[in-house]
Order: sequence, then C-alpha cells, then structure tokens
Amino acid sequence: MKRKLFFWLDRLQIKRSERIAISSLMTLMLILVTVLTFADFTPDVDQDSYRELEAVFRERSKARQAEHDAIMARYTPLQNVSDQQSVESSPLPLPEVNDSAKSDSFKEPEITEYAPIDTARININKATAEELQQLPGIGPAYSTRILEWRKEYGEFTRVDQLLEIRGIGPVRLEKIRPLIEL
Repeated sequence: MKRKLFFWLDRLQIKRSERIAISSLMTLMLILVTVLTFADFTPDVDQDSYRELEAVFRERSKARQAEHDAIMARYTPLQNVSDQQSVESSPLPLPEVNDSAKSDSFKEPEITEYAPIDTARININKATAEELQQLPGIGPAYSTRILEWRKEYGEFTRVDQLLEIRGIGPVRLEKIRPLIEL
C-alpha cells in the first residue's frame, strides 16, 4: 500500500516541501472540522432581558413607522379633487400629544405645524432646475445632472431612467417617485 501511494505521488511530480505543505493543510482542515462538529456556539442569553429589549425595540419601531407614515402622508397625492379643495381651504389640525404615554428614554420631537400639502406633481421632462430642486433630496447638482441627461438623451420614457444619473440610487428614487410624472 505504501509503495503504491509513493508511486502515485511520484507520478504527480510533487516536491517534498509541497507534500509537507499539503499534508499540514489537510491536517489543519481535519482539526477545524472536528472542532466545528463538536463545539456548541449558541450564546447563553437571559430570556427575560431579551424580551425586555425586544419590547423596547418594537415600541421604538412603531414610533418611527408612525413618524415616517406622517411624513409620507404629506407627499402622497390626494385621490379626489373635492378632497384636495377642502384640504387647501381648511388648515390642518395639530395632533394631540399624550404626555403620559411617552417614556423617559425616548422622546418624540414636537410638531408645531404641518408643511403645506403640495399635490402637484413635477414633470421631469419639462421642469426647470428650480422646479426639480423642490423634490426632496434633489439639489442644484442633481437638477443639473437631470437637465444634462435630458439634453443628451431626450425625454424620459420611464421614471426608472433616473437611476442612470450619477448619485440617484434606488432609495432616493423611491422617495421622489410619488412626486414626479413624465
């Protein structure tokens, strides 16, 4: 058996130093596989403290989601024209704040007044640089890039073509998608 193994290795023309390196790597791999097979890597976590942390996380997540929904509600276009006229003619009521419900560790910022709701969408094929800068996250540099792209390639045929502009990624596009039209 030894003799056949020797001749097999001899046919491969592997030097002695290479055989030693391969053997040591195989031995190390065997040791690692053995350790990973018998080792227990589950962390020892106190379930009560974990539940408390999870409850705090869920509470803060709900507060952040409510804040996000309130902000996005200002930018969502209204469905009915009569609703739009009634909103524009009457001021928006301020939300009631329940101070006893707030925890000491997490305080929400106070809202003094709402920004006016602008349901008009911006046409990115006809908008000027100043009109494009009214979109959230679009400043002078981005508006210039949009105008240059429009000058070079013509009008946008899909909103997703904004991704071709340097600096506008999927997150920024999703923020401005409800506010633009072609």
